Amino acid sequence: MTFSLFGKPEWYFWKKVLRCFLGLGNLFALKVKVSDGRTKYTFRPKSRMEIFRYTTFFSKEEGTLKWLRDNTKDGTVFFDIGANVGLYSLYCAKAAKDVKVYSFEPHKLNFATLLENIFLNRLESNINPLALALGDSSGLFHLNYNSMEYGASMSQLGHNQLSEERSFQPKLAELVNSMSLDDLIASGEVPRPDMIKIDVDGNELLILKGMTGLLKSTDGPGTLQVEINPGQRNEVADLMEDCGYHLDHSHLTKSGEKLFKDESSYQTVPHNAVFKKG
Repeated sequence: MTFSLFGKPEWYFWKKVLRCFLGLGNLFALKVKVSDGRTKYTFRPKSRMEIFRYTTFFSKEEGTLKWLRDNTKDGTVFFDIGANVGLYSLYCAKAAKDVKVYSFEPHKLNFATLLENIFLNRLESNINPLALALGDSSGLFHLNYNSMEYGASMSQLGHNQLSEERSFQPKLAELVNSMSLDDLIASGEVPRPDMIKIDVDGNELLILKGMTGLLKSTDGPGTLQVEINPGQRNEVADLMEDCGYHLDHSHLTKSGEKLFKDESSYQTVPHNAVFKKG
């Protein structure tokens, strides 16, 4: 609904009318509650993409949920890099007692929803949101928005290239602060993580290069899940092996399973790779 205000917008009449409609909007705002049979989650979707994410919470990436269940222990510190609206941050935070989650998401619309989801699910003491981009160096870079829809993905830091040599015209470009994870940990503002998930639509390798100090240390994370895009599998695996990690297993998303039936190759199909130390 659109209101065109005639006369003076500051008139008290318009304040009353708009406040009334705002109140009605809040009263009838859509609220969604989903459950996996053990734990309930509450959301307020603001876009079709968010509705998709909430309704496929437990089916889109079953392998990711299993990885979180199997590895999250009491007191675990988990870094969710590319948290989007925070589904896996919420899941991990409820998987065990006293879990500390650090959710990295520079896309401002998604970050706003991330904050709301933390609040709606009463996880303020467990999840620490960071509107910060990560990379292989520290500085200012343009975040190119592929979409201005809540819950969107595929925005890119410092470029506008997608996988398979595709590019996009940014809907908006924002100058954001980016750091390497090694620099962030050295600052003392965040603890060393026990687990890391990286899902940043193609920039995973740069982020890994910015945390080699952490990975090579004796108290590096015990396990990492990294999204692998076409053509990146060998390079990511080589870097992880050099840092003392082995590939434990790979798993596909629902959409990836359909592609894998035709391609039958992890080299050409996006997937998640789980690495373990030692």
